[in-house]
Parts: sequence; structure tokens; C-alpha cells
Amino acid sequence: MIVIYFFSVVCLALGAVASAASKPNAGTPVYTGPATFPTQVFQSMYYMPKNKEQEPRPVVTRLNGGVFPDKLNNPWQLPTSPPKSEDLMPQAVPGSANIDKLIGDLYSLAAQLFRPNSGSKPLCNVCRTAAETLQKLAHIDPEILPGIMGVLCDSFGIFGLLDIKQECKRTLGKAVYGGPITQMLSYANVTGNAPDATQMCAQIPILNFCEWPSEKLSDDFLNEWFRGKRHASAQVKKAWETKRAKVQWDANSEDLLRVSHVSDLHIDGRYMVGAESRCTFGETVACCRSNSFNNTLFHGQFTHGHLDFSQISKPSNYWGSLPCDTPWSLMANSMQAMHNLGGKNGFDLALFTGDLVAHDDLYRYSHDWTEYSEQSLYDMMKYYLGDTPLLTTLGNHDTSPENQMAPKGLPDEASKAFSWDLDYVADLWSAHKWLNNKAKNEVRKHYGAYSISPRSGLRVISLNTDFWYVPNVYNYVNTENPDMSGVLRFLTDELFAAEEAGERVWIIGHVLTGWNGKEALDKPGNLFYQIVSRFAPHTIAHIFFGHTHEDQFQNFYYNDNGESGTADRHAKHAVAQAFIAPSITPYTNLNPAIRVYKVDPTTYDVLDYDQYYTQMDDFDALVDSNANHGPVWRHLYSAREAYGNFSGSVTSGKYDAGVALNGTKWPTNAPLNGSFWAALTDEMEHTPSLVTLFSDYQSRLSPTASRCTSAECQKANICFMRSGSPVQGRRCGGKYDTVSR
Repeated sequence: MIVIYFFSVVCLALGAVASAASKPNAGTPVYTGPATFPTQVFQSMYYMPKNKEQEPRPVVTRLNGGVFPDKLNNPWQLPTSPPKSEDLMPQAVPGSANIDKLIGDLYSLAAQLFRPNSGSKPLCNVCRTAAETLQKLAHIDPEILPGIMGVLCDSFGIFGLLDIKQECKRTLGKAVYGGPITQMLSYANVTGNAPDATQMCAQIPILNFCEWPSEKLSDDFLNEWFRGKRHASAQVKKAWETKRAKVQWDANSEDLLRVSHVSDLHIDGRYMVGAESRCTFGETVACCRSNSFNNTLFHGQFTHGHLDFSQISKPSNYWGSLPCDTPWSLMANSMQAMHNLGGKNGFDLALFTGDLVAHDDLYRYSHDWTEYSEQSLYDMMKYYLGDTPLLTTLGNHDTSPENQMAPKGLPDEASKAFSWDLDYVADLWSAHKWLNNKAKNEVRKHYGAYSISPRSGLRVISLNTDFWYVPNVYNYVNTENPDMSGVLRFLTDELFAAEEAGERVWIIGHVLTGWNGKEALDKPGNLFYQIVSRFAPHTIAHIFFGHTHEDQFQNFYYNDNGESGTADRHAKHAVAQAFIAPSITPYTNLNPAIRVYKVDPTTYDVLDYDQYYTQMDDFDALVDSNANHGPVWRHLYSAREAYGNFSGSVTSGKYDAGVALNGTKWPTNAPLNGSFWAALTDEMEHTPSLVTLFSDYQSRLSPTASRCTSAECQKANICFMRSGSPVQGRRCGGKYDTVSR
């Protein structure tokens, strides 16, 4: 015991030393893109620069004819609001009240909430009373409520308190957030201490006026949800074990399937070359725009045109800039790199886990801008993927207003408010032959969710994760129901069908359920956790998310009591994990990345993946030297090589993943499943330098990203990795949840 203890101390000390070491090698170059833009991908060009003085502006043809206008992406003149036709408002509810008194009450309540020490009441009660007062106004005269909310927001600096970089009045307009919020307030139950009001007040960012309601799902609920089959039968488990035992493939086999995975493209047609890339978010949430400025060099109110060169601290680069979204030049280069990584035979399958539209002020979104982003990028992916089936999902940015999606059962036909988007992507995905008729109809019926079998023995289920996403205001109607949209019911039914057919399942979505616990609502996040526990690993092979832009993963541990927070998070209890894919967009402070999985063609388990990236800090030299080529893509790491040695756990006697190692290494025929990633978190406790390495890979060696070198940071990150539900993630604290800030 003394020897083991001594050895462990030495390992920890060496790990601490290694944590302060230099970043990993930049990696081997694998592809160099051309210097010219591939105009052949598009019908024609609105604008084509002669010498990289600005970004190309392609003409994008609409699915049903016609083209998107150039003014959508004119970098010199940004839109100031969506069309009035996109307003989203409820009908008035018959009744009467003193509107002036209600408005006065609102100001008094807001003062108690947003001016510290100004009120003595418990803030949860004050917040719920404010919600009820807002609802009375929404019922009597909904048309005035967005304007009132805008004035309140300005008067009390609410967006500043919430760290929201938006302009109050335009953001709370009827076609932006004001309409959906008014609808939600009109439909929700916010009387007294009703669950909807409590949930709403608990989720207000940073302030969190109320305690989070319990995530607990009762036995009766779960028995009914799983149709009395809370656990997989012995026969199902035996069939899976038999199938797995027969597999002969290993990670070195040339016959493995190759699957590409890209996420968070965020095309920015409004990107302006030479604009401020180090903006201080004075007028906009996006840098590299005509109205971006750094307040150390510019002071005042700036809205249109562009700044003088002397007032710009770091001009945006033609190929892209750190912390901005993806310009057309970089997008084309990334798609060309993806095509090249497919080799002469291409990929067997491809994954895209959401977010096409750029980050922008919410009031600059519109239906047209969303459809433009969808049309142009799906067309481009089709061009470069060819006949490879693309399995895709909707991101929170892939609609307008951003983050919003209304579930069924709402009054005023509000449930149909986003049909324009669902119809468009259903037709678009079908036109590119990625969906059959059954799946196409499911997209319309289930808000973008669908199920399809691209290969024998594999079922892929795509989800619209907006229905657990915290900023989707429609999720605060009937919050006691963890599945108001029915999307998780659809998922569960498809999993039962796959289980009966002996199929493996990949689940793809955009917004993750766990990691830092800030993205998903507790009840739907917990229900998803229970579903994964029920069907993994015998039916669910893998889960794929995006959204964070960082290279991460989250583990799921067996839990069947309806309360994910009680799960025993040790490797022997791991049932699944979710790959959280890195982004193409550099937003914010990240190098663009593409992933390629090696997949067992029998079980559809991932046996390894290779991560590729391009270095943004090379881009200035590319332009300054007038290089005859574009960005260079490099191989960053293999997951198995980077993380597959468990010597620290073995030496300390703490390895308990249940997979027999090859010495201290993960066996070549064992998948990188939940057991692998859970065992990695154990190994990180014995080898802290692995957490630092992981943080370097999170940003793809970005020169401006932070590194996780302290013991406090390493402990928090291990906790994040073990968190598959919101409750689990929040318990880790939020201080070290990202490397990109």
C-alpha cells in the first residue's frame, strides 16, 4: 500500500509538471486548399473580389425558384429589423383591467428585482408576481406588451445585468423576441406559484430568482412512458452480447466505415474584410462587420458605413478571423478539405449537427436570411459530399426568431408559426436525396425530427433539441410536461422499434443535455437521460451533439429512478456518451475543425476518430504574402492514441471500466463507447496533464483560448465530462466550462 501511495503521489506530481508544458505539436499537414473561390458551386456571383479585398457573394437559388436578393448580405448596409409580416403575437383575451395601474405595478416589481437592496420581499415571489402582471397585460392588450418590455429593459439595464449584448427595444420587437414572449406569457400558467412561473424565474440567466423545480420523474410516469418495460429484457441483452462477441473488426482494419462529422458552420455573408475583428460589442454581437468597433479606438454611436483604418485595432482577414463567424472563403475551403479527407471513395456516411446561420443581433434575423443559409450550405455540402448520405439536424440558430420553436397544442395557431422553416428543410433534405418520403413527412410532423436507416442494421434518429433548450421561450408553457412537443415520445417509440428489430441507433441533435448544465431544461434533460439509460448500450450505440463549438464529450451512467442527479457516476456504471463536435466557425476564439470517425460496420460502434483543423493564426501571412494557396488543414489527433492509455488507473488499482485492457491500453477491438470515455475521466484524476491536453484540443490549439492547468479547473472539467443531464452539470460550477472566453 505504501508503494502504491508513493507511486500515485509521484504520478500526480509529474502530471502537475506536465500540465504547465507547452501545447501539443501543431500536427501533420494533410490538405492545402486553393487560393481561388469555387464559383462553379453556384449559379453565378453577385460579387467576386479581384484580390481578396472583400468576400465573394454568391447567387443562391431558392428551392422553389428565384434567387435570394443580394441585400440580405450586403456588408455595407445591415438590416435593422425583420419584416413586419413575421410578427408573432397572441390574440387578446376578453376581460378588463386598469392598464395604467398594471404598468405602474410592473415598474415597482422591476425595481425590486433589478435594483439591488431596493426590496425586502423574497425575489422568487416578486418575480412570479411580475410574470402574472405581464400576463394580465398580454391578455388585455398584447400589442402594447413588447414596447413596455423594451422600455423596462432599457430603464433598468436588464440586458446588461443578464450579460446579454443586445439592444432592448429592437430585440423585444414583435417579430423578434417580444412576440414569442408575449405569446408564452399569454398561454403559460403563471398564477401565484404555478410551475410555469417558478421555472421561468429559476431560468433567468445569472439572477435565478427562484430555485429550480425538481427534475424528478415519478415511477408512475416512467412505467407509463416505457409501457411497463422500464428495463430491457434478458433476451435483448443476450442478443446484443452475442452480436458484439462475434465482431472481428478492430481499429486498424481497412474495412471500417468512414464517417465525417461537421457542426456549427455559421456562414456569415455579412462578413466585411478589413472591419474590426476585436470588437467590444458596442452595437453588435458580431465582430468583423461594418458596424463593429473597439471602444479603445472609437467612441460614439456607430451604425452604418465603416470605420477609418486608423480606428481599427485588428482588421478582419479575407480567410477569417478569431472571434468571428465563417466568411464564404473559409466555408468553401472547409468543404473542400472535407471532400479531400474522404479520399477517392468518399465517406460512407456524413453527419451535420446543426447551426447554419451566423450569430447576429436578434433583430437582424429573418425568414429569408435563415432559408438563404440553409439553401446555400446544404447545396454546398451536397456538392462536396456527392452521393454520401448526410444525416442532419436543426440547430437553435436555424430558425427565426433565433432559438424559438413552438410545440403543438398552443392557441391562435401558434404551433404553426414555424412551419415555413420545417417545410423548407423537409423539401430541401428530400431534394438532396437524404430523406425518403416517410422521413420527410416526419420532419413536418415532429418539428424537424425524423428516423431513417441509411444502412442495414443502423437506425439514425434526429431530434429538434430546441424543445429542451433554455432560451426557447415556448418551453415555459406547461413545464410540468417534460415532452410538450412529443419529440421525446417519438424518440422512445423509435428506440422500441429498433430494439425489436435488433438495430443499433445513432441519436443526433444539436443542443447537449449536460456538460455545464446551462443549455437544457431539467425535466426534458432528465427524461432524455432516463431514455438513454433504458436503451444503452444494447440499442443506442452513440449520441452526437454540437452547439458549444468546442471539442467535448459527456457521459451517461445507468439511472432508472427518475432522478439523474442520483446516478452513480463510476466507470462500471457507464452506459453511453455523447460526442460534442467542434465547429467550423471560429466563433469565438477557436480553430475550424472537421472530424472523421472509423466505425464498425456490424455494430456501428466508433472504434476511433481523427480530428483535423486549420490554424487561424496563419491567415494573415497567407494574405500578406499573396500566397498561391489557401488555408492548410492538419491532423491534430487520433482519439485512441491521445486517450487510450490507462496506466495511472491501473497502477493505482482504480481501473474498473469492465473491459480487459491490453496491458494498460484500450484493446484495438473495443469501441470508444461510454465505458472508454468514463474510464478516461478516471484516468484524468491520476494523470492531470490529460485534462490540459483535452483543453488544448477543445480549441484546436487556438492561440487565444485558455488552458486548463490548475487543479481546480481540472476537477471541474472532469465533472463536466461526467455530466449528461442539466442537474449533474450545474453541480460542477460554471467557472471553467469553456476555453473560448
